[in-house]
Amino acid sequence: MVGGFRIIIMAGGVGSRFGGPHKLLAEVCGERLIERVVRIASSIGEPIVVVSPHTKKYLEGICARHRCIETRGAGYPEDLYEALSKVGRPVLILPGDMPFISADILVDFVRRALKATEPIATMRVCRNNVCEAIGVSFAKATGWGWVDIDYSYSPELMDIDTLEDLLRAEEICGSMVEG
Repeated sequence: MVGGFRIIIMAGGVGSRFGGPHKLLAEVCGERLIERVVRIASSIGEPIVVVSPHTKKYLEGICARHRCIETRGAGYPEDLYEALSKVGRPVLILPGDMPFISADILVDFVRRALKATEPIATMRVCRNNVCEAIGVSFAKATGWGWVDIDYSYSPELMDIDTLEDLLRAEEICGSMVEG
């Protein structure tokens, strides 16, 4: 097991593609998105949920049970920078909308990030020779250099951006074994 780092879960977005900031309260496999991510993150460390004025009222229940920090809600890059300035480094950064991410994948990613010489590592998911960042990063120090760490697509790496994504996630609930 790796350790000695913080975990922040970014949960402050407006959910424009989904239809509103209540996205993280949507249920997948009978559990709210944010609660699934917090539970999985809790298996490898103590998560800190990053909320904004857009999501604070929706996430009061989570904040009653877990540490939350509030940012200004100026946008993802600004809120991430604000959160990093409050919690420091090293830190694993997770989006709040990846219901199937596993502890095994997160531990593997952190181990690979710690071996890299760059201060920041970003997880990319590759499918059909196209790779894209999915919002999982590890910052071990301040600095601007980064390395991409690629993973082949699997349902564990699915994120929920739209209502269609949510329907797809519900379809695969019964076929997944969580890690």
